Amino acid sequence: MKKWIIYCLAGAALLTSSCNKFMDVTPKRKFIPKTVADLELFLNDVLLADASYAYNEVMTDDLAIIDAYLVADTRNTRSYLWRRELLKVTEDDSEWNNMYKYIYNCNLVLANLSTATDGTVADVNRMTAEAKIHRAYFYFNLVNLYGADYRAVSASTDPGVPVLLVPDLEAKTTRASVQTVYDQILKDLHDALAISELPVTGRTYVHPGKAAANALLARVYLYMGNYAGAQQAAEAALALNSTLLDYNTFSFRNPLIPANGINGKPLPENNPENLFSKTNGGNGTLARFMINPDLLSILGEKDLRYIYTFSRLDSKGKPITSPYPEYYVNSVNYSIGVPEMMLIKAECLARNNHPVEAVALLNILRQKRFKPADYTELTAATNDAALDLVLRERRLELLYHGLRWFDLKRLNRDPRFQKTLTRVVQNTTYTLPPNDPRYVLPIAPKIIGINPGILQNPR
Repeated sequence: MKKWIIYCLAGAALLTSSCNKFMDVTPKRKFIPKTVADLELFLNDVLLADASYAYNEVMTDDLAIIDAYLVADTRNTRSYLWRRELLKVTEDDSEWNNMYKYIYNCNLVLANLSTATDGTVADVNRMTAEAKIHRAYFYFNLVNLYGADYRAVSASTDPGVPVLLVPDLEAKTTRASVQTVYDQILKDLHDALAISELPVTGRTYVHPGKAAANALLARVYLYMGNYAGAQQAAEAALALNSTLLDYNTFSFRNPLIPANGINGKPLPENNPENLFSKTNGGNGTLARFMINPDLLSILGEKDLRYIYTFSRLDSKGKPITSPYPEYYVNSVNYSIGVPEMMLIKAECLARNNHPVEAVALLNILRQKRFKPADYTELTAATNDAALDLVLRERRLELLYHGLRWFDLKRLNRDPRFQKTLTRVVQNTTYTLPPNDPRYVLPIAPKIIGINPGILQNPR
């Protein structure tokens, strides 16, 4: 136990130490992992199960923040109002830094496994697959936050993010193209899936398995517009786990004080729908916010996703005076799950002349999200009608899963789904038009100051 604690403290020091390198997070302490067990400690880190991004949620059309919470000049406020300057020159970007920290850990494991001692070939192969799945996940988030949405016609020239594949942050790296980043993501996932020792599910929620790799692959292909690949990967994930929670089994511990908790609702990391578990501490970002009226008008108050997510009563059971129901974020689930795979498959079917089959999947899902008396079956006779229903259901089922911002970006390329976002704060109107440069987050000035070779995004 003492040895284990020493290794964990050394690993923590490796994560948190920093100096002036391209991302300002270069490890300094000398912890040299020599055995497979040493390297396993890095893959046991529960922080690998954290999504490590949240500010994009604040920028979507799914939440509202009242004026009183927007007084301070914080990144939260700047994000909500789509300010061109999101980060001051002295501020760190915790999202960028944390994801590259975890990528460093994955690279450290991958670079040392071949020479590590005292481990089995099966363990080495399994850990190789796990590290590559995690690395692919963080690169997908990074490129979608700090790069343009994927378009085949321009991906090879659109700037993405630096791609680091070895544990060496000393290099003055530059931004790889969006295509290069996606190519690496796909390579990591296909490499992982080819490893026979990768189990269907991991030993704990921190450890991904084949279900996680297929689920992430389906998400990646969807955002690339590769609908055939997305459907195939989604079906492969669903073949490994197709469990759906029935919200009809939920109940409030105290209906007079909904904030006291919900019977039958699992913690995010224990949700049986999860294929790739990802929680989100949010770094305080998602502390308090409310449902956007636009989302509420679509969701409605009979949907059990509304009933078990929002409340017009505060933590003491008193009515909330705000015009919007308040959202309690103590169980945000950023995981990739069975519902998302069903929605990806449904979208691919709708886009490929199978509207009836697409809507049938939606109905299977929706039956678990309404009381029987409130459930109405959906129908669609055309591809466009089915696609509209799929995208509507995607927004409702995946609300506060970290995907709405990415969806707005990709759907804005299609005139049918373009949307101008609007906020009114302290009698001032703020707007974000479709395809605005502000959909791509700026890279922290602090990072560019360390490495001028990293070009800034236009704002």
